Amino acid sequence: MRLKRLQTLRAVLETGSVTEASRRMHRTQPQISRLISALEDEVGFPLFMRQGRGLVPTQECLHFYESTRHILEGFEEVSRIAEAIRSNHEQWLHIVAQPYFAYSVMPLAIARFAQEFPNARVSLEVRSRVDVGLWMSGRKFDLGLAALPLEFPGIRAQSFAKVRLVIVMPARHPLAEKKVLTPADISGQPFIALRPSTFLRQHMDELIEKKRLSLRIVAETSSGQSACQLAALGMGIALSDPVLASNVNGIELRDLEPALHMDYGFLLPSHYAPSELAQAFARIVTEVVKDSGAERVLLRDRAWVIKAPA
Repeated sequence: MRLKRLQTLRAVLETGSVTEASRRMHRTQPQISRLISALEDEVGFPLFMRQGRGLVPTQECLHFYESTRHILEGFEEVSRIAEAIRSNHEQWLHIVAQPYFAYSVMPLAIARFAQEFPNARVSLEVRSRVDVGLWMSGRKFDLGLAALPLEFPGIRAQSFAKVRLVIVMPARHPLAEKKVLTPADISGQPFIALRPSTFLRQHMDELIEKKRLSLRIVAETSSGQSACQLAALGMGIALSDPVLASNVNGIELRDLEPALHMDYGFLLPSHYAPSELAQAFARIVTEVVKDSGAERVLLRDRAWVIKAPA
């Protein structure tokens, strides 16, 4: 049964005449009459009885309309949902990220996203690196951000930036006189270390061991942000992500040679293509990362273009 015929029936019943129905539906009166006749042929009983110049609905017509009105409402709801998706109304973008993304990149990225897509809403879940993979594999999120490599069933990872790690220190620290530091420069300094399970700690341990040096660890934390804050308070120096460090006051950043790097990555469900909102948020994230890290961030070619599943 064609939707237009049901819509015509409703228009005639609600307006009380073919003339008014034609105005509502932007059709001629003969077209309205033909649609009603076609619907009568289809249902097999008369819908209206002519009375003078007007139409009076039959009992069968009223019963039929009451029984099928929900079909029209359902179709109109489908249209409303489609329009809401097209215009980003009532849409949620669900993101899960590691803490150092959540405390550095995400606030500014979400603010920019809200300006560009004022009708969309964002939900941010902050989890450890391993938990980001677990939560993404649960298919509850549109986009994840984590350090790579990271492999979990049901998700795919896409690197978008290679970031050069830095040594952070309190302002006016003696090492701040140098533009580039070496492992020998930092081995005797009070050092604020991250947990052994973190990428940054593993990178530093491997470098120090390779140079046959040792670290003078005075504190250990699982948070890159707290390591930078402790450095700002004068407790020592630390290895840090430059994007995170750029958001902490009272510290100096210096390059380390040989250089240590970390990959930033987007995590996506492996079974479907990303939404337009996820694509847009990925673009904004890469812009924020580039602005924050400047020369220490190397963006991948067309980093913000999230590829569809193979």
